[in-house]
Amino acid sequence: MAAITLSGFNNIDFSSILEAVMVQERVPFTALGTKKAALQQQNTQLGALAGKLASLQSAADNLSSPDSLSVLAAASSDPAAVGVSTSGGSTAGVYDVVVTQRAKAQVTASTSTHTENEVVTTGGTLSLLVGAQPPVNIVAAGSMTLRQIAQAINDADAGVQAAVVQVTPGNYRLVLTATQTGTENAFTFTSTLAGGSGVTFGGADGTYGQPGDGNAVNAADAQVTVNNVAAVSSSNTLTDVVPGVTLTLNAEDANKTVRISVSRDADGLRKQVDGFVKAYNDLVGWVNDQRTAATEGKTSVAREAVVRGLHSDLRAAILGQHGAGTLTRLAGVGIGFDRSGLMKVDSKAFEDAVTADPGAVQELFAGASDGSTDGAFDDLAELVSSYADAGGLVAKAKDRIDDQVQNISGRMDVLDAQLTLRRNALQAEFIAADQAMSRLNSQVNSLSALNGQYRLF
Repeated sequence: MAAITLSGFNNIDFSSILEAVMVQERVPFTALGTKKAALQQQNTQLGALAGKLASLQSAADNLSSPDSLSVLAAASSDPAAVGVSTSGGSTAGVYDVVVTQRAKAQVTASTSTHTENEVVTTGGTLSLLVGAQPPVNIVAAGSMTLRQIAQAINDADAGVQAAVVQVTPGNYRLVLTATQTGTENAFTFTSTLAGGSGVTFGGADGTYGQPGDGNAVNAADAQVTVNNVAAVSSSNTLTDVVPGVTLTLNAEDANKTVRISVSRDADGLRKQVDGFVKAYNDLVGWVNDQRTAATEGKTSVAREAVVRGLHSDLRAAILGQHGAGTLTRLAGVGIGFDRSGLMKVDSKAFEDAVTADPGAVQELFAGASDGSTDGAFDDLAELVSSYADAGGLVAKAKDRIDDQVQNISGRMDVLDAQLTLRRNALQAEFIAADQAMSRLNSQVNSLSALNGQYRLF
């Protein structure tokens, strides 16, 4: 932009006048900029709210899941032999476990060995039969090596995993392994693969993989006794032998008794409740900070409908009635508020409720086991979701503010272009005025000089 040239003969500072005028002209533009910055800050604050809601929702989800609400703790006298964990339906007691046999996956290897790039077949079919599933046929596609056969078996996803294993330097066997343990997942197969050097397996009747055919490992079920009651499982993870207890069979030893102790554990549930209380109080503290900022005239979202509604909705849900069990209010287990509005837990009331009827506490938190009623934290998780989800109320508030910011940015662009034109017009006028004054001053000086000349006569 060209500078204003002053003649030096007048005492008017047109540059200062121009800047003063433009300061006034820019007042609406500056006001829009201030409003835009405030809206952007509010959007940042709503982003912080979304983060706190995510923490609150995670804590509510934990307490709404029956599997995570165990009020019992389980311990194994030898975790290396038998691992243990509990769920919501656990029953306190002591259980002596003897692992006679772990479940095993069948492993069958070829009896023939081959080099890595050796063609072992040029045609034919390998037909796999796994458990009670229909047979799966793997058809040889031209000349194939062991690795290509193994890949074809794996691509069939038939419940058998194939691998090529080096047994001596440069010599390989095809090894088939069931993907799951137990006799119900055992497999047999027939082969019409022909051509090449040929792949052979143990067994004389044309059906391979049967017990007695020289399998590297025969499929086997886990065999255990729990308090002298025998149990059989196709898996080494037993979930239905002891109600609500998961046993993991890590080692077998018919002469070892592993004691599983299941006892009441209010502390585990209390920790989860404390996690929700902390997340809620963090949220309330943030809301209170927003209110303080608003009273001090600072930018905040305290007056946003989504913030006011969230606080009141959460409090109402926490104090409200849930389900139809023996306990229907969180206050019944000592969960409430102090005078400042922060959530608190009465430890004695909580422990007494868990000790007296842990099932009622679980139903209050997570709803009826048959799904007929929701629990308090089901309702709270759903409420928080309505605010925190991608299409929730907080996201909508952010979108609305984004629209306002975009609208203001557009108005500022228009104003800025208008102000540029206005400045250029004023500058042209002031330059013209300065030049006119300079010409007048020059004429005055010429007349003064002429008048001096006439005085000589």
